[in-house]
Amino acid sequence: MKGRKNVMSLAEDALNLLFPPHCPICGAYVEARGGWCGDCLRKNLDVHLLALEPEVNRVISKAWAFGHYRSGLRNLLRDLKYKNKKQVLPYIRTLQRAGAPTLSSLLGEDILAVPVPLHKAREKERGFNQAELLFREWLEEHGIFMEPILLRCRDTNPQYGLGAVERRNNLKDAFEIKKGVSLDGRNVLLVDDILTTGATLYECAKVLKRNGAGKIYALVMASDRG
Repeated sequence: MKGRKNVMSLAEDALNLLFPPHCPICGAYVEARGGWCGDCLRKNLDVHLLALEPEVNRVISKAWAFGHYRSGLRNLLRDLKYKNKKQVLPYIRTLQRAGAPTLSSLLGEDILAVPVPLHKAREKERGFNQAELLFREWLEEHGIFMEPILLRCRDTNPQYGLGAVERRNNLKDAFEIKKGVSLDGRNVLLVDDILTTGATLYECAKVLKRNGAGKIYALVMASDRG
């Protein structure tokens, strides 16, 4: 076992020599893979409460984002979502760990994490659900486990470019809960990559409420609300 660790350490040293670890935003050299330079971390990490529409706030008690979508974080999320660049995940994990102290009250709750689902055809095409991929590992570090109990029963049009009313209509009746699931007052944390108008999270939260959820919170990587 010790010999194997030594080999792995040597391999990592060689990799760092050939391809030095760098900040994902400015390219500056950093100490470890997945690391950020201090300046870019400060510019991109801004854990904040989101200002939700009153209608959304009736079903989602609170929502947070790790940063703003207009920041360099946007490029990392788009690289994962549209270019299948999973090598951005260590950088995301570093950002999440740096932001965890600000979310200590949420992370200390007895809560069930639920990812916003993709339609099965979209997930098959992409190969993953980005909401699940972004949050599962980090939440498990805090003893919060994820269960994909929501289904996207209708393949909707992309939300990009739609207005608030169009987004809401596009998602109407698009989600359902898996058969046999009853939440019995359990508090739920909905997770997704971004929040724009809140329409997606709102529709998911309504389904969860109808099936017995207690308080519902939301956490996204980026948003330009609030």
